[in-house]
Amino acid sequence: DIDGAKLHFHKRSTELYYVLDGSGTVSVDGVEHQVSKGSLVHIPPHAVHGACGKMRVLVIGIPDIAEDDYFEVE
Repeated sequence: DIDGAKLHFHKRSTELYYVLDGSGTVSVDGVEHQVSKGSLVHIPPHAVHGACGKMRVLVIGIPDIAEDDYFEVE
C-alpha cells in the first residue's frame, strides 16, 4: 500500500509499479504520471521516483531491490 512515497532511486534495480487499486501520481525523473487501477509504470535504474495518492501497488524489482540499493533524495 502506498500513501505517498519519498523521492528515491536505485543504482542497480529496475522497478515496475502495477496499480492493483486506487489512484494517484507516480513521478519519474520529474515527470508526473497519473495512475489508476491497471496502470503499469516502468522505472529504470538511476531514475528518481516517488508516488503520491492512495493506492495498492505490486512492486517488481529486477533484480530484487536490496537494502543497500535505496537512496533517498532531499
